Amino acid sequence: MADNCPNGVSRNAPLLRVEALSKRYTAGGRLFKRVQITAVDGVDLEIRRGQTLGLVGSSGSGKSSVARCVTRLEQPDAGSIWFEGVDIVRLRSRELRSARLNVQMIFQDAVTSLNPRFTVLQAVEEPLRIQGESSSARRALVESVMKEVGLSLAALSRRVMDFSGGQRQRLAIARALTTRPKLLVLDEAFTGLDLSTQAQIANLLLDLQASHHLSYLMISHDLALVTGMADAIAVMAHGRIVENGSTQQVVANPQSEETKRLLMSTRAAEAHLAFRAAASG
Repeated sequence: MADNCPNGVSRNAPLLRVEALSKRYTAGGRLFKRVQITAVDGVDLEIRRGQTLGLVGSSGSGKSSVARCVTRLEQPDAGSIWFEGVDIVRLRSRELRSARLNVQMIFQDAVTSLNPRFTVLQAVEEPLRIQGESSSARRALVESVMKEVGLSLAALSRRVMDFSGGQRQRLAIARALTTRPKLLVLDEAFTGLDLSTQAQIANLLLDLQASHHLSYLMISHDLALVTGMADAIAVMAHGRIVENGSTQQVVANPQSEETKRLLMSTRAAEAHLAFRAAASG
């Protein structure tokens, strides 16, 4: 008998499959001619359960636009986004609200998703309050996810703005976990953190992935960081996927000029850090 999910989709099928995704924006206004800019141009990708796909590229390559479409923060202009066999592009508002519980986003700046004036309890429990969960149920789940991300329950009464960047990212992860998602979209979630904090957050995400069988779409310009976490890598340039394969394959035998350029940038950065370490020693 086939091993199926509740909706009849085989567990061997991709959790997320994006097909021919396109997204355009309009630039210009009263003083300048309005023009259409294509940010995403026919992108295909897929992520399997419990795996991480690294989507890498330079600034302006279109990778964050893909992330916003996958999380349905924006409506794509064309293409399909299949999540557990359902094309979430075609969902009505009520169905979409339910589907969004399974796909959560971690932003570069945690304040984007956390109201800095809220207490930690208010910020982390907000998705549960929107769903109509009781106060006691919210409190119990918040306490559970706070422990999972390594934060003390004594922090619940403090303001979000009182925490460091790394701690705010832990709070953002805790908030995302309250909906028990199956996919986390990490949109430059490590940018702005020092190397030590990056390593701590990366290890936390890997632990959570193992314990919850989470899948990750990891958006980044940092190929070195992605290489340490991703099972597969897709490289974007000018709105298109220019290379896609296993992490080992892409790093060991890059085919596109964009991948080669990103690898050179990574090696230059690693050499610079090694020089600084040797000099300080």
